[in-house]
Amino acid sequence: MSQYLQYLIWMMLFVIVIEMIFPDSAYRKYIKLVLGCILIYTMLKPIVSLIPIEGADYGAYVKKYQMLLSGDSSIGLNYEEELDRQQDILQSVYETSMKDYIEQEAEVSVAWLQINWNKDEMESINLIVQKPSETLKVGEIHIGDKSETVDGSEEELKNKIKSLLSNFYNVQVCNIHITVQKN
Repeated sequence: MSQYLQYLIWMMLFVIVIEMIFPDSAYRKYIKLVLGCILIYTMLKPIVSLIPIEGADYGAYVKKYQMLLSGDSSIGLNYEEELDRQQDILQSVYETSMKDYIEQEAEVSVAWLQINWNKDEMESINLIVQKPSETLKVGEIHIGDKSETVDGSEEELKNKIKSLLSNFYNVQVCNIHITVQKN
């Protein structure tokens, strides 16, 4: 208890010194707000520690993130695994949403869709779409590479898919290149 009182007195002295440093500043009200929050936190800390909250151990929480910031490898592995898992989920969501969007807007069914990733950036898109009457294989769509063009209805389909991807992912049409291959 005496340690808590010492800590509280030091915090109050800290607040007084800070207020003396910035006496008539334009930021005085903001400084008082922050310092008031610090004092309230300091005063409520022992009261909050008395309330039993299941699974909420503040000390363990702080220690975990201190170890993470200091580079402890055991926690770093969990962090890397979690990051990889979240990246896989994000990629899966991109594939599903892209497939649904193309099917809805282009009035075709997507037989197969694969997005190739380079770290966390989309590198290329492989796509096979089916019209009600025929199956078309849209070759690999390389992000940033030019490809050959095709004629007729495939050209219209290519342009429609380009505009859909452009609108959906907010990418310029000139940066989307599609190759349509017939079976």
